[in-house]
Amino acid sequence: MPDRAQVRAEARHYKTELLGQMFGPGADAPAVAAAAGAPLRLPRAGNVVGVGYGAKVVGSAIAEDLAVRVYVRAKRPVRELTRAEQVPTEVDGRPTDVVVVGDLRALRDPVDCGVSIGHVDVTAGTLGCLVTLADAPGERFVLSNNHVLADSDRATPGDAIVQPASMDGGDPDDPIGVLHAAVPLRRDEGNLVDAAVARLFDPASVRPRIAHIGAPVPPVAEAALYQSVRKHGRTTEHTVGVVVDVAADIEVRFDTRTLSFLDQLAVVGIGGDDFSDGGDSGSLIVDAVTRQPVALLFAGGGGVTFGNAIGEVLAALDAQVVGEAAT
Repeated sequence: MPDRAQVRAEARHYKTELLGQMFGPGADAPAVAAAAGAPLRLPRAGNVVGVGYGAKVVGSAIAEDLAVRVYVRAKRPVRELTRAEQVPTEVDGRPTDVVVVGDLRALRDPVDCGVSIGHVDVTAGTLGCLVTLADAPGERFVLSNNHVLADSDRATPGDAIVQPASMDGGDPDDPIGVLHAAVPLRRDEGNLVDAAVARLFDPASVRPRIAHIGAPVPPVAEAALYQSVRKHGRTTEHTVGVVVDVAADIEVRFDTRTLSFLDQLAVVGIGGDDFSDGGDSGSLIVDAVTRQPVALLFAGGGGVTFGNAIGEVLAALDAQVVGEAAT
């Protein structure tokens, strides 16, 4: 096994040579200084995000000889690269190994569902739950409202999603993911859902459990009058309510637009407390006992909360709720 001190000394030499070859004196990314601990400076918008010195990986095999490792956002055709971004095949006799790592991000502690989230241009909403999509097997997505994740149809796929939301101090330069898809809000006909999903950069950054409630338990449940339900939202947190309407047709204001929604669920809080308030949009409403998903909270007023039937939400997105099996 190579001695670490020797490897680090060699690494300083090869990294200096590599960056000297690629960027040259006086460029935006000067060569790494030979002194230990010298900072690495690379063009912020460039394809190269790091350099190292270690094992060369060929397919699934790790070669015995060491290589100069060049970490890049993506492997692109040579014609799309600047001269400085073209990695030499070797450096001072050592082979190079180009390693795709995407945009490197600090790993964050995982959060529960039911907390603050939003598009970078939205004040605040709630992360409802995790879902899987039929067209993206093996991936997990965040479910919330269109007006929370897609800024009421003004956003485009790939826009940054921050957690917590902007109003709660979310950093637009450190998003948790990007908008993946949204069900369009229709102006001239009735809507059934206000829903969108975001793709997480790190699938482990969000746990399936809803704060203070636990993980939802599929399959989804059809709402029933007088059913007891619960939710955890960004603003009012954990509340308990009762379903008082399962077929409400309502007019809802979205900024300068008023849109029609059909067959919505209505919930009132128990004990005189409101079931929700501003910022709770996107919360997953579940059965109070079984924790089966019932609705996606999206609007409210006068002490009444409204939600889309969760079956309609999942059908519109071709999605399934991530939860735990019933016991």
